[in-house]
Amino acid sequence: MKFLILNNHKLNLNQFSDNYYLIAIHSDLKEFRLAFFLNQKLKISLIRNRKDISLIDSETCYSKFEFFDEAKYLKWTFFTNKGSFIKKNNSEQTTLFYNENSISYEQSFISGLKTVDYFLIVENVANKIYVEKTLKKILEIKGVITAFISEKKLENKENLIFS
Repeated sequence: MKFLILNNHKLNLNQFSDNYYLIAIHSDLKEFRLAFFLNQKLKISLIRNRKDISLIDSETCYSKFEFFDEAKYLKWTFFTNKGSFIKKNNSEQTTLFYNENSISYEQSFISGLKTVDYFLIVENVANKIYVEKTLKKILEIKGVITAFISEKKLENKENLIFS
């Protein structure tokens, strides 16, 4: 039996050019399934990165997929906004059903958009019309509840590393 070991990957948002669009996606689909449908619908080839994204001051990891379109010189980055981590509990609390030695927490990658499940960053886009067409195609995917172009810029640039 083979196991795929994924390393943590620090996100440096300073690597993003100022010419990027952030598409927020609400979906019940798992990230690998949504990435598959994005590939089909957008005619791209997102590939799961071997390294997860993690915040410098957190134990939470977020899945990341990337694709670079050499013909259009567009960089696509798709990642989860929700990650969970388990924190050990020092107290020996026991309930009727199990021993609670650890507690699971969920943390959002972009705290200002906690309800968003996934993000798609498209870099080096010439105009917003291209992104709006991309958004329409994303909304056609069965399993996508809603999606929108976020006017909120990635603000935690100093806390993240992505290289």
